[in-house]
Amino acid sequence: MSNIKSALEIALEKSKKIDKLSPQELSEIKQQEKVDSILAKYYKDQIKSDELWKNLKGFSNKLLIKAQNNFIKSVTFQSNDYEFGKRMKGILAIENLKDNRQSVNIESYFEQLKNIRNEFQKNKEKIIENLKEELERDPQKRLQTFQEGNQIMVKQLSLEESLEQNQELKQSLNHLEKQFKEKFNLVKEKLKKIY
Repeated sequence: MSNIKSALEIALEKSKKIDKLSPQELSEIKQQEKVDSILAKYYKDQIKSDELWKNLKGFSNKLLIKAQNNFIKSVTFQSNDYEFGKRMKGILAIENLKDNRQSVNIESYFEQLKNIRNEFQKNKEKIIENLKEELERDPQKRLQTFQEGNQIMVKQLSLEESLEQNQELKQSLNHLEKQFKEKFNLVKEKLKKIY
């Protein structure tokens, strides 16, 4: 119990740390807080990419790069198309504020990320379609046996139920997703190294 700090103790520790910071460090912290606030508005759809650009105009390259890295970190393999596009627009809007622009490279990497996601989706659909065709050709594969009391019952599953319960399908899709996530993350790492 004695290891738990009160809110007052935590606040006092923070204030002591702040007292030890130089005026430049304090300024950088305030600038970072402003950038974070602007990014939060963008994430919440309170501002668009052109407004993001206007709001971030005048910040140091260091803070702009941090903001871009924030966007890159938030792009995931599971991001929907809207979130994916939003992050790309945000990164490109910020890139336009920098002297040494890498917009073409950024767009190229985002295109690669998009292609990886599309390729995964096509492969996933193909695997599911192949199994559907197999289950339609051989209805025996859709039979499920289970015990009810002393009797063994046999039930014909629908195509959807069969797909849902198929363990091989789940394993194949998990393996496929793992492969494509690795490809996605490799390209994402290359994108981070642009700056």
